[in-house]
Amino acid sequence: MLIKPATSHTLTQCWYTRTHVPTSRKEKGEGDVVMSICRYCERQIRSHGGKSWVLADGVDLDELASRSHIRYICVTNVADGLIVARYVIAPDADDASTKAQIETISESHAANVPGSGLVVQLKGGPQR
Repeated sequence: MLIKPATSHTLTQCWYTRTHVPTSRKEKGEGDVVMSICRYCERQIRSHGGKSWVLADGVDLDELASRSHIRYICVTNVADGLIVARYVIAPDADDASTKAQIETISESHAANVPGSGLVVQLKGGPQR
């Protein structure tokens, strides 16, 4: 009689949740990029600022946005890594009006409430 060994082929937690969790060892990459290894799938991951992590060999939307010529305000849900809203900024807008627009957007999305899980950031365009 042939007996097959009991092997289990399971998927990692990050495959289901799309949330990668870094190991305790983190390394600085280029710019403000932090590199690590996912503790679940053991693949290389990277983060901008250490809040949300993506696969290092995948498409990095934050990097693409930083190279854009269009400046915009981005509201992001950090827990899900999803973009809630984008607001394009006029090319001739000065820093004071941009900061006022960021404050208005933060209040309208309740991003300034502790525990909301939303982050409002200025993305793209030429660095000032």
